[in-house]
Amino acid sequence: MESSAHLQSNETLCIVHLADHTGRLRVIFPKNHMLDMSAISRITKRRFEPMSYYQRAGDTLVKPNNLNTILAQSLLAGSTYSISSQAGAPPRDITSDELKTLFSGPLNRFEDISIPVKHIKRAATHHQDDDMQILQALGRFQSIRLKKRIEETLEIPPLPASSHRVIRLSNDKTAGTDDLCDVIALDPSLAAQVVSWAASPYYGAPGPIASVEDAIIRVLGFDVVMNLALGLSLSNAFSAADNNLRHYEDFWLDSVSSAVLIESLVKKMPASQRPSLGHAYLAGLLHNFGYLAISAILPPHFSILSRCQDANAHLPTELTEMHMLHFTREQIGAWLLRHWNLPDTIWMSIRYSKQPRYQGQHQQLAKLLYLSHQLLHNGSIESAILHDLGLTLEQAEDCRDTIYQQSTELHKIVALINQLNA
Repeated sequence: MESSAHLQSNETLCIVHLADHTGRLRVIFPKNHMLDMSAISRITKRRFEPMSYYQRAGDTLVKPNNLNTILAQSLLAGSTYSISSQAGAPPRDITSDELKTLFSGPLNRFEDISIPVKHIKRAATHHQDDDMQILQALGRFQSIRLKKRIEETLEIPPLPASSHRVIRLSNDKTAGTDDLCDVIALDPSLAAQVVSWAASPYYGAPGPIASVEDAIIRVLGFDVVMNLALGLSLSNAFSAADNNLRHYEDFWLDSVSSAVLIESLVKKMPASQRPSLGHAYLAGLLHNFGYLAISAILPPHFSILSRCQDANAHLPTELTEMHMLHFTREQIGAWLLRHWNLPDTIWMSIRYSKQPRYQGQHQQLAKLLYLSHQLLHNGSIESAILHDLGLTLEQAEDCRDTIYQQSTELHKIVALINQLNA
């Protein structure tokens, strides 16, 4: 384990509760570490599932001996940590010696259960290196034979026919509303989703929406419907994986929220800096597409990854993905969308959506995806990002607050997706 010189003073402690069919386990570790679920299984000989990630007020300081507890060995290194002793109270400092004394009872022990975040390898900086990084990662899995090309290594589902048709239409500069209506009508489920989406109270359309043409002309517009249809049809490629996807409804709520938030942000930007509204909407819908891809392509590893991410809700998803898979959802999602010949604007913005300082082609949309993620997950927002997008923090937060106020309507859209994909 690392020495006290490498640990930050007053580092906040994370408290995670795990459970299996025989009981519960509490684990405590530094916030700048990742909880190693495989180490927990190895030490306990049990397969725990994470409960909700939370710090129970006063739990560790008031009743340290009321529950089986494993603390990270690194907490004995001599540093001072920060922990809250009751709800709403400011955090107080606690030393390693105090922790050792508090948790000296028979239900507690110190073990090597966490990994310093700084020791986790990061994703490739540039998308041109993704193929090699993903291939090397896949070569680690015994169930997959390493080949020279990703498409030869993975069993990639075919692009849905409806997606093919929409992509072809999007490349036709002469296409109009009638052409788009005809293409969407070939997939009744897709047509129903587009119509119901436009009829959502979120958009406040006057009168009923009776057709795809109504959705285009009266509510959403040609570009948004084009890209909405493409995003919804692409999700059908992984419909077989839906039953295995943890928090499937949360996945779609995040996707829908991101799409409508980015739409709102784009409208607030100076006209000269705005990306295509349709592409922005589609990028928001598909920003988490790699998560679906992992669930379909690597189901056994996805299950383990999901447990790890639930237990490490304090960390960005790319860190747990790099530790477990050695590539991120942004890398595999962007690669797959590029393989399916989606516009560069979409896959490149998704690929760089977790790199706020990215400078390059389609950087505006990549930064919009980053801003949307930070707003929806209460992350910090760099002023430089807002400046590059021509937005103020007040404008961005107003857009987010409007989305929150419409959460009931957005949940109805998600319920519709679940119903029509069932």
